[in-house]
Amino acid sequence: MTEMTVVVPRRWAGWARTRHLAAMVVAMLLVALRHRHTSAAPPRRHPVAAAVARGWPAGLALLMTVDMWFAPTVFAPWTLLVLPAGYLLIGTWRRQWGDRRALAAQLAGAAGWGGLAVVATVASADVAGVLVGVGWLVHAAWDAWYHRTGAVVPRGYALWCAVFDVAVGFTTLLAVLSR
Repeated sequence: MTEMTVVVPRRWAGWARTRHLAAMVVAMLLVALRHRHTSAAPPRRHPVAAAVARGWPAGLALLMTVDMWFAPTVFAPWTLLVLPAGYLLIGTWRRQWGDRRALAAQLAGAAGWGGLAVVATVASADVAGVLVGVGWLVHAAWDAWYHRTGAVVPRGYALWCAVFDVAVGFTTLLAVLSR
């Protein structure tokens, strides 16, 4: 094994072996921890790349609904209960209920979609399909509101949910019309 030799002036050799070395290391660490480096500006992206980066949840929702456009089906009325449940769960997880009006709006929405699901359950097949399709489309407007305000759920989730809901709503109505 070879030794590594560091060439330093003779007067530094004794100094480096003393307690000053420890003090110097401590001082360097303090400076390194306290000094704030200014971060470089993020690189500018091409507008198309920036739009894709912001809109990937919409692309994912479209990808998830491709088969619905080729084989539209009528979703069961109970699926309307999934819509407000997602927002209630995510809002609770994110601790968004400090404003009682937001919680009241979510509970009113849950009651509305629950009532719509009950009516669709007892209605004829065609009326139920229309009610379910309209319920999903109305929820897309609900999602658009939360995407705009950024409240309750993350904006990306609201975007994904809005696109998904529009696709489910329209394909459900298409399935009813094609009977």
